[in-house]
Amino acid sequence: MYLISSIMALMAALTAPTEQPTAAQTQSAAVFALIDDNEWCPGGSVYLDLRSGAFMLYPRLARPACGDRTAQAAVEHGTLGLTELQRLRSTYAEARRAGLRRERCDVIISNRGPQAVVITAAGFSASTPEEEGCWSTEANSLYRALFEVFGKPRQPRK
Repeated sequence: MYLISSIMALMAALTAPTEQPTAAQTQSAAVFALIDDNEWCPGGSVYLDLRSGAFMLYPRLARPACGDRTAQAAVEHGTLGLTELQRLRSTYAEARRAGLRRERCDVIISNRGPQAVVITAAGFSASTPEEEGCWSTEANSLYRALFEVFGKPRQPRK
């Protein structure tokens, strides 16, 4: 967990945000997300290159396998189809334009594991606030879109 937090902090500190993304910036962008949806199983993570559609996924383990601390799902590499990629590019652009944080936060009590989204492009990086109740509507939309594509639990390696 410390490593992921450090990576996210480093990515956010490396570059300063710009106002509006151009089409070229959106297509050369990348997204990293921690994907989790319940308190019982460890979450996964995904890195997606929005230019090529290439991804690297550390999937969530399917329950009951997630109770076994030695079980590990195989890391998946692949490329998204154009329809899914265009949808994620669009939600990325909306999240980048609006920002990932909102002014007034809501209190959210959840048993889920940690969730986070980091978006990057040339000369730009931003991450969601640690408190989920401070995420913008657009950040939540991007997370949901990523979860729909990559959040399916997988069986561990045998």
